[in-house]
Amino acid sequence: MTLVRNRKLALLLPLLTSVSVFAQGYLSPLESNKKLVLDLYRLVIEPRNTDLVEQFVSGDFVEHDARFPGGKDGLVQLIKSMGPAVSEDIGSDLHNPPASIAAAGDLVVYVFPDKAKTSQGFTFDAYRIKERKIVEHWTGATK
Repeated sequence: MTLVRNRKLALLLPLLTSVSVFAQGYLSPLESNKKLVLDLYRLVIEPRNTDLVEQFVSGDFVEHDARFPGGKDGLVQLIKSMGPAVSEDIGSDLHNPPASIAAAGDLVVYVFPDKAKTSQGFTFDAYRIKERKIVEHWTGATK
């Protein structure tokens, strides 16, 4: 009887240990949204790789800042106008990371130190996510 139990345990042990591996790969909806925006910066914006925009941005993307062209095509145009990439290396981290990242519901906000101003200010980018795509963007600055 003990031998039968040990044999069953030996058969189940690989299955039980693999369950924890799958559990570690799970992202909550908030973490998934934050990763989507991180990957937009890491894979599209920083390397100026506009070929990947469609993987991250919805076809009905809305830009709420009147200074920037609207829609997905407008975002591609904006990225192309940003000049050459800081680096061609794409790693797991950003070359210019935000000072803070916040997520609530379907919104993700990145806060960056405002390097263009002499006073201590910040710029922010807020994104709304729907069905694993970015559907809206807002930007602003503080002094």
